[in-house]
Amino acid sequence: MKAAAALFALALFAGTGAADRPASSAPPRLPPAPPSVALAPLYEPVALNPIFTDGKAWADAEPKRPPAEIVAAWRRSPGRDPAAIRAFVSTHFTIRPDRPALRVPRAGLPLEAHIADLWPILTRTTPTAPRWSSLLPLPHPYVVPGGRFTEIYYWDSYFTMLGLDDQPALRTGMVDNFAHMIRVYGHIPNGSRTYYLSRSQPPFFFKMVALTYPSDPARAYAAYLPALKAEHRFWMKGAETLRPGQARARVVRMADGSLLNRYWDDRDTPRDESYAADVR
Repeated sequence: MKAAAALFALALFAGTGAADRPASSAPPRLPPAPPSVALAPLYEPVALNPIFTDGKAWADAEPKRPPAEIVAAWRRSPGRDPAAIRAFVSTHFTIRPDRPALRVPRAGLPLEAHIADLWPILTRTTPTAPRWSSLLPLPHPYVVPGGRFTEIYYWDSYFTMLGLDDQPALRTGMVDNFAHMIRVYGHIPNGSRTYYLSRSQPPFFFKMVALTYPSDPARAYAAYLPALKAEHRFWMKGAETLRPGQARARVVRMADGSLLNRYWDDRDTPRDESYAADVR
């Protein structure tokens, strides 16, 4: 985090002539509720029943009706055995396959061509998201890990971006997506799902920003300065009140007065995507 802080400090003194990326002056909006909250009375009973081989499929299920109406229907429904639960879920949700259809590059390609073939397979465009789903919409195309992971992830994306030298528009669009999430939610979540909003990942945003202008990082920092400062505030919130040996959220003051950042989840509950595993 010291390296990140140094680069944030560098950004503060970057040339003021560079145009900042558009930034809203409005405060971050209230985050949308994750499925385990929006569907509280039924989320746990479904998650703990063996109707899904992958708990993430339940977290990513798309409600066909407003969650409040589904909850009301659940309370009226008498069946709680696995067959009844499966029928209820099938009626009220669209479920992704536990094992999505596998798409692979063409066979026999040299390594670089194989990698180039992967990018369109792994690229998603979601300026809108299915209504009431856990997916967070993003304004620009982005690369996903693949398989069961159909959303963008924070620090994973930095290592993806290192391989996008020949696709600068896609790389810059992904950086802009993260800046968008900082403006909208106040930070970059673990991934672009409502159930990831309570936690983040190692703050690699400043390194992603540098990739947008590799020959002039200071220009890049100046262009994204509002978002860089906002993320730094998120990670350092509460630091000014800490005494040695105290901690708050994502920051810890050590015995010698130095500051360290740590992993933190604002929700002390089972994770939506791993609910059964966390409970058991």
